[in-house]
Amino acid sequence: MSLLAKLFGGGKKDQVPSPAEAIQRLREVEEMLLKKSDFLEKKIGQQIATAKKHGTKNKRHEYKQKFSFKF
Repeated sequence: MSLLAKLFGGGKKDQVPSPAEAIQRLREVEEMLLKKSDFLEKKIGQQIATAKKHGTKNKRHEYKQKFSFKF
């Protein structure tokens, strides 16, 4: 029977992380998401600046560029 349990994962049990490990993991995720948000905001600013620089010849294209990095 133990052979079947090994084949089908019956012997595996999920280990629950300690509260300290969970808090550390959440802090790392929060930091990563803040970095991603800052990067995307900077990218949006660059796209808007480029659109303003090149004028308003093609408004539909500018609109698509502006909202292509929407969260």
